[in-house]
Amino acid sequence: MKRLTLLLSSFLLVLSTVSAARSTWSRATEKAVQEAIDKGSVPGAVVCYIENNKIVFLQAYGYRSLVPNKEIMTTNTTFDLASVSKPTGAGTAAMNLIREGRLNGNDPVNKYLPSFATNATIGQLMRHMSGLPSYMYVTSLDSIYRARIANGETTLSRPDFLIDTICRCVRPSQPGEKYRYSCLNFITLQRVVETITGEPLNRIRPFYRPIDVDINNIGNGAPRGLALIAPTEQQPDGSVLRGDVHDPLARVFMLGVSGNAGVFMTAEQLAEWCIWMMNIPKEEREKGLNAGLWIDDDGSLNHTGYTGTSVRLYPDEHKALIVLTNRVHPKDVSGVGELRTALRKIFFN
Repeated sequence: MKRLTLLLSSFLLVLSTVSAARSTWSRATEKAVQEAIDKGSVPGAVVCYIENNKIVFLQAYGYRSLVPNKEIMTTNTTFDLASVSKPTGAGTAAMNLIREGRLNGNDPVNKYLPSFATNATIGQLMRHMSGLPSYMYVTSLDSIYRARIANGETTLSRPDFLIDTICRCVRPSQPGEKYRYSCLNFITLQRVVETITGEPLNRIRPFYRPIDVDINNIGNGAPRGLALIAPTEQQPDGSVLRGDVHDPLARVFMLGVSGNAGVFMTAEQLAEWCIWMMNIPKEEREKGLNAGLWIDDDGSLNHTGYTGTSVRLYPDEHKALIVLTNRVHPKDVSGVGELRTALRKIFFN
């Protein structure tokens, strides 16, 4: 009887401790997000914290949409993950191919894409050490493409034209010489994955289990819950992007199916991915180059997205923090660095 009483007391103490932690997180998080809203940094946010394979904190704040109508933010809001798509999309697909032995981080890219002009490796793509430029700007690229189509100089589709341009472009540095964060790395990685599998990235379903997310496809022929998608930037004609990827290269040239951006997820779906990732043995994750996640000095794995998204994992501790905002709505005029830092301190004090 005494043992049972002791066990019950211990259980109640744990519950009390967890409840107190949640209360502290709730107050501090609400304050941090509200300050960001008041500054005009974000219209709203969804914050999700994971411990030991479970979501222990999930809360929505502010508004999902301000233009053309105000809509309250909800925890089931779907976000354009922007560059968080790199690890959750093409990075995950490449990592799984490496785990299956169908791809190797030391393989040269031109083993799969013969026109790729240097001997950069898959690992260098995933670590942003390939030597490729950081980006290609759509306005000038679109003019070149249209002119070549009109003159009969090319019959390539927009995605194929972009891949061909990346493969043949002038590199600012040699492979392995310099870190340069580049969207082109993961667009190239996407084409490597598609070459190996014979499937477009948004059809490689097994790589995303147990998450049932049809990536990149919400705004391209298979809208799912469009009203629950957080809109991004208002366009010159007054419309807002909603379900179409915000990133210009991904939207205009890759037609929504892109390795650098275009994955749409809710916080709970991204939490499932985090849990899955943290449960992969460390050696396998590292061999798979951590799916393209960045490694911080404290050992955490993280990535951010231009639209205001971020994810941070501490796999050894089985903890993760997801912060989803659409900071570019309705205009791209603010940053979320302060909010990310504040929330990181709250949950990883």
